[in-house]
Amino acid sequence: MKILVTGATGFVGSVLMPRLLRRPEVGELSVLVPPEEKLPPNRLPGKVRILRADIRDRAAVAEACRGRSHVLHLAGCISYRRRDRGLLWAVNHVGTANVVEGCLAGRVRRLVHVSSVGAVGFHRDGRPADENTPFNWPKNFDYMASKHAGQQVVEDAARQRGLPAVILNPASIMGPGDPNPDTPHNRLYLMACRGALIGSFSGGLSVVDVRDLAALIERALDAGRVGEKYLAVGANVEYADVVRALGRAAGRRAAPLKIPAPLLAAAGAVLEAAGRPGGRPPLLTRSYGLLSGWHVYHSNAKSREEFGRDYTDFETTVRDGLDFYRRTFLNRGT
Repeated sequence: MKILVTGATGFVGSVLMPRLLRRPEVGELSVLVPPEEKLPPNRLPGKVRILRADIRDRAAVAEACRGRSHVLHLAGCISYRRRDRGLLWAVNHVGTANVVEGCLAGRVRRLVHVSSVGAVGFHRDGRPADENTPFNWPKNFDYMASKHAGQQVVEDAARQRGLPAVILNPASIMGPGDPNPDTPHNRLYLMACRGALIGSFSGGLSVVDVRDLAALIERALDAGRVGEKYLAVGANVEYADVVRALGRAAGRRAAPLKIPAPLLAAAGAVLEAAGRPGGRPPLLTRSYGLLSGWHVYHSNAKSREEFGRDYTDFETTVRDGLDFYRRTFLNRGT
């Protein structure tokens, strides 16, 4: 196998890359890294070939795909800020279209497109959605809309142009291995390490352990039906239960008093308008405030049946993620 991975330096890529390097049939492993991204020492093993190119550059992406047998498309932009609308569409829609065209031109044997549960529809009453639930997210949720548009490009190319693609739709990713201390779940781990956990969103979400997702991506190199999408979901949990699990893992008091979504949406709108020093994203946005009150759950029946995957227990995911955070960041004084 000659594999190209986009988004290899992110959370999922950091867990997936060692797994790929252990596979004897992988003869060549290359990663597509943005030209401006600074790679910390030892982030990627020396045997990995680093290709510098912007996912939004069609010609550069096509060149990166040339000669590959498999492409794993992990790269994406996650944001609920209105000001990031252009970037979301450029990366999640245009970037994915560039990867599709590159795979077609390079006659890649398999594209594994890692999308999101946000690219499929949901039920506000808490019923688990499946892969066939029609997309129904509000138009101003640009993250979901852009992921759906990118996924649609993959599906259309598989159906109409013979693209050998499989789509994975992961839930919110948790667990050990995230190299960025500022991601939302790492911020939760920091809060759990500092003291009591007070307050909670009022809704619920789907979660998947990063190790399960990495295993599914690896399995999709030669499994899964072309043109099909598979929800990667380990558990459906209320936000309050996430807080309780964090408290148990950290040995801290947890009082998940549910904060009304309209109040959080209003606060998020204020934070977005005010901005943060250094251009850092606000801790809350209007869209995420609204989302915090919904129970957005998904079914994993299809991925369990066709990939034969048993998902990690949620409590184990939280505990292992917290342990990794402590070892990696707190012990280094981060």
